[in-house]
Amino acid sequence: MRLKLVLLSFVFVSLLANASSALATTYYISSAGDDANNGTSVTSAWKTIEQVNNSSFKPGDRILFEAGETFTGSLWFQSKGTDTAPIIISSYGQGMATIGSGNNYAFYSPDAGGIELRRLKFVGSGRTSTNNSGVIFSAELADEHLSHLILDSLDVSGYLKMGILIGSSFASSGYNDVRITNCLAHDNGEAGIFSYGSYPNICHKNWYVADCKAYNNAGRSEITTTNTGSGIVLSSVDGAVIEHCEAYNNGWLNNNPNGGPVGIWGWVCNNLVIQECESHHNRSGIAHDGGGFDLDGGCTNSVMQYNYSHDNDGAGYLLAQFNGAPPMHDLTVRYNISENDARRFGQGAIMVWSSGDNGGIQTAAIHNNTVYLTPSADGSEAKAFYLMSNGVSGITVRNNIFQTTSGVPQVKSVSTTGIVLQSNCYWGTGKPLNITWGSSSFSNLDDWRTATQQEMVGSRTVGVSLDPAFVRAGQGGDLNTSSGNRRLLTSWDAYKLQPSSAAIGSGLNLDKEFNLTPGSRDFFGSATPAPGVSGNLGASESETKVAPLPVELVSFTAERQGNKAILRWNTASELQNDRFEVEASTDGRMFNRIATVKGKGTTTQTSTYFWQDALTSYTGSIVYYRLMQVDLSGKASYSSVKTVAISGAATLAMQAWPNPFVGELSMQIQSPEAGKAIVICTDAMGRNVLTRSVEVSKGASTITLPEVAQLPLGVYSLTVQQGASRVITKLLHQ
Repeated sequence: MRLKLVLLSFVFVSLLANASSALATTYYISSAGDDANNGTSVTSAWKTIEQVNNSSFKPGDRILFEAGETFTGSLWFQSKGTDTAPIIISSYGQGMATIGSGNNYAFYSPDAGGIELRRLKFVGSGRTSTNNSGVIFSAELADEHLSHLILDSLDVSGYLKMGILIGSSFASSGYNDVRITNCLAHDNGEAGIFSYGSYPNICHKNWYVADCKAYNNAGRSEITTTNTGSGIVLSSVDGAVIEHCEAYNNGWLNNNPNGGPVGIWGWVCNNLVIQECESHHNRSGIAHDGGGFDLDGGCTNSVMQYNYSHDNDGAGYLLAQFNGAPPMHDLTVRYNISENDARRFGQGAIMVWSSGDNGGIQTAAIHNNTVYLTPSADGSEAKAFYLMSNGVSGITVRNNIFQTTSGVPQVKSVSTTGIVLQSNCYWGTGKPLNITWGSSSFSNLDDWRTATQQEMVGSRTVGVSLDPAFVRAGQGGDLNTSSGNRRLLTSWDAYKLQPSSAAIGSGLNLDKEFNLTPGSRDFFGSATPAPGVSGNLGASESETKVAPLPVELVSFTAERQGNKAILRWNTASELQNDRFEVEASTDGRMFNRIATVKGKGTTTQTSTYFWQDALTSYTGSIVYYRLMQVDLSGKASYSSVKTVAISGAATLAMQAWPNPFVGELSMQIQSPEAGKAIVICTDAMGRNVLTRSVEVSKGASTITLPEVAQLPLGVYSLTVQQGASRVITKLLHQ
C-alpha cells in the first residue's frame, strides 16, 4: 500500500509541474500596441514599459519587445523565475528592440533569480548625463541564494556607472549559475561588466562570461577614491571563466591616485580562469595601471592563459596584492603573449606587486609566456618582467621569452628573495641583456648567474641570452575576435619560432622536474610537452627539432561485414611510433578507447594494421571510428573519422554540431547512396528559414551552414531529405 501511495504522489507532482509549464504565457510589447490589451499576442500587444512594470509574471513567462522599435523608460522587474522555468525578457522579430532609459537605469531586478535577458539594446542618455548603471541585478536581502541569470546578446551603453552590474551587499547572499555571453558593454563611465560582493567575502558561485566586448568605458575623473574605467571585472566569485572576450580603449579618465583600471581582471575570486581573450589600448588617466589582464588582491587558485595583450598603458599581465586584501596564493600565468604593453608610467609587460598583507603573493607560476617590448611612449622605463616590491614567496618564472629593443630591460626585480627565474630567454637590440637585480645591474648572463644563482637548476646552468628568432616580432596585429576560430588564424604566426630558433627544445619539463602541470596546450592550440620531453621557450610549442612526421598514414577505412566493423589502415613509414589507440563514438563527439594496437617503432617499410569491432554492443544507427597515433615521446595525433552503419541496410542519418550553436553550424550526412539531398531548417513556428540542395556521396559527407549564424535566437528543426528518406534533429541557437 505504501508503494502505491508513493507512486500516486509522484504522478501528482509531475502533473503539477507539467501544468505549471503549460500555464506559462508570452506577452508582447509593440509600438502599435495598447496597454488596454491583454498583451498575449502580436495583435493584442501592450504598448509601454510602464505596463510591464505594473504586471506580475510567473515562472516560464516570456516578455517580448518588438524588434527595431524603441521603448522609453526603465524596466523595474520584481517577478521571479526558477532554474527550470525562467522568465525570459527578449525581442521578437528580426533584430533587437531598444530600451531608451534616458538619465535613469535601464533594467533593475532586485532579489530575483531565474531571469534571462536576451537580444535587447539598452541605451542611456550618455555617461555624463545619466545617474545610474544600465542593467542591474542586486541581492538586497540577507540569506538569499539566487540562481540562473542569463544575459545574452545585450548591447548596453551610455550610463554613468556600469553597463552591466551584478552583486550582493550581504556575505550570506549571492548569485549562482550566472552566464553573460555575446554582450557589448561600451561608452559607460565606471566599467563595462562588473560584479561585487560583501568584501572580503566570496558571495557568488559558478559564473561564465564569454564572447563579450567591453570598450570605450572612460572612467570618471571626479572619483579619486577608487579606480574607474575597467572593461570586465569579476569580484567575490568562486568558480568563474572569462573567455573569448575583448576589452579595449577603456579607462582614460581614471583619476584615482592609488590605482587604475584594467581591461579584464578579477579580485577576491577563487578558481577564476581568464583565457583566450584580447585586451588592448586600455588607458589610465593617472600614473597607475591601465593594463590588459590582472589577478588582483585575494585571488586564489586562479589562472590567466592563452591571452593576447598589446598596446596598453599598464602591464599586459599583472599580479597585485593590495593593502588589507585577503590571502592571495596559487596563481598561474601561462602561454600568453604581450606585445608592446607598459606604454606609460614605467610599468612592466608582466608585473608583480605586493603589499605583503596576509602573506603577500604566495606561490605563483609564470611560465611559457612571450613578451615583445619596445621603448615606452612617454619616455619612462618599461620592463619586460618587473617585480616591483617585496612581500612575495614561491614566485617561479620559467620558460618565458623576454625580447626587447633599444636597451629596454628584460628584467627588473626590487626583491631578491621569494622569486626564482629558470630557463628563460633574454634578448634585446642595443643591449642584448639588461637586468636589474635589487641594487645591481647585469649585462652578461653568466655574471648574473654567478652573483645570484638565478638561471640555475641545482648545479645545472639554464636560460639563454640569444635571439629567439620569431617569425616576425612586433607585427602581431589585432586578433580577429569576431571569428569563431580566433586562435587558429593562419595569419597569426608572428610569435611562432623559426626552425633555427634557440628557443626550440630548450624549455624545462615542468611536470617532470617540478611536478608542475603545464596545462594541455599552448597559445596556438598545440599540445604541451609530455612528461620527460623538453618543450620550447615562450608561448608556442608547435615547433620541434624532429623534422620527420612520426607516422605517415596513407589510408584508413572502416566497413561493415555482418555484425562487425572491419577497420584497416596502412602506413608508408613510422618514426618512434609507440601505438595506435582505436576510438569509437555513437554521436561523433565523445570518443572512447576500444583497443590498443602496437606500432612498429621506426621503419621505412609499408605496414598494414587491422581491427574488428562487434557492432552488437552499440545502440543507435551509426558508429564513428578514429585512430589516435601516439609516439614514444607521448605526443599524439588523430586520423580522420570514419563511420559504419549498425543496421542491416544502410540508412540516411545526420549529425549537426555544435548544439546549441552560436555561429557557423556543421553537419555530417550519412547516406546510403550518392546523389542530391535537401537540407531544410525551420523555426519553432514551422516556417522555412533555410533550404539548400547539396550533393552527397555514399557514406559520410560533411557540409557547413554559415548562414544560420544570422538567424534569431531560438529553437529550430534541421531536416535532411533524400528520396523518400528523411531525418530530423532539434537545434538551439543561443
